[in-house]
Amino acid sequence: MTISIVVPVYKCAGSLKELHRRVEQVMVKLQVDFELILVNDGSPDNAWSVITDLAAKDQRVVGLQLTRNFGQHYAITAGLQHSRGDWVVVMDGDLQDQPEEIEKLYQARQTGTYDIVLARRAQRSDGWIKQLSSKCFYEVLSYLTDTKQDATIGNFGLYSRRVIATLNAMTEHLRYFPVLVRWTGFTTTTVNVAHAARIAG
Repeated sequence: MTISIVVPVYKCAGSLKELHRRVEQVMVKLQVDFELILVNDGSPDNAWSVITDLAAKDQRVVGLQLTRNFGQHYAITAGLQHSRGDWVVVMDGDLQDQPEEIEKLYQARQTGTYDIVLARRAQRSDGWIKQLSSKCFYEVLSYLTDTKQDATIGNFGLYSRRVIATLNAMTEHLRYFPVLVRWTGFTTTTVNVAHAARIAG
């Protein structure tokens, strides 16, 4: 099995080397091959320099450079289109999504029942303003899309290749990854994960 880890990168250059180190440790523990796809979404810091340095030292690191800042969900889309893994992890690059929690997602999919394993941030490490604005956003999104959206669930999750193939076949101009994932209708479960404080960016 191969797992692709897709990471949109924006203003988090300071956490990328630590992200790579911790992802590698987890994949060794799980005994699976992996590729780490870092998508530079027009980041104004030295993120691309860090990415190219990591790629030069580790052939499992794939760097994608967007021409400008398109936004997180478009960066995720670019990463998914270049992914080759049997399963794909999508996570943020600032280490609030902790690489060690991938093991929980991986264990949940081993039942053979689910195509999507979503990470639920039972306790968020964001400030109260961020948490309140997030809750309000998801309430409005649920209403506008006539779907049930959960403010404790973001992009972090593990997705089967057939889920990714379906997402890659979608031609919607407006991209919002969590809504597109739910729309696919594949069997889904959730796993509680620890949410860390941002270390950079």
